[in-house]
Amino acid sequence: MKKTVNFESVQSLRLASSYGVVKQEELVEIEVNISIDGNRGSFELYDIETGGESWYAEGGLWLKKGTELVDYDGVHELPKVVSDKLIEMGINLDNL
Repeated sequence: MKKTVNFESVQSLRLASSYGVVKQEELVEIEVNISIDGNRGSFELYDIETGGESWYAEGGLWLKKGTELVDYDGVHELPKVVSDKLIEMGINLDNL
């Protein structure tokens, strides 16, 4: 069964590389989209003001039995706004 959620949030964002933090901004309004379809899913988030020109991230989600997140890609660390919503959606994150 496919589950999709779309919502807006205000977040403090930072972009880091092996050189450290290269960009950060407080109180950024973002759009967040999460889709789960069986054992696969995806997420996308971007700043509303520029439509993703200033801030953008996306990634894949891999689940076991459609209820337990076992892996993700696209970002170094799963954004808290995404992990919080996954938990709300009934997805277990204990084995990450």
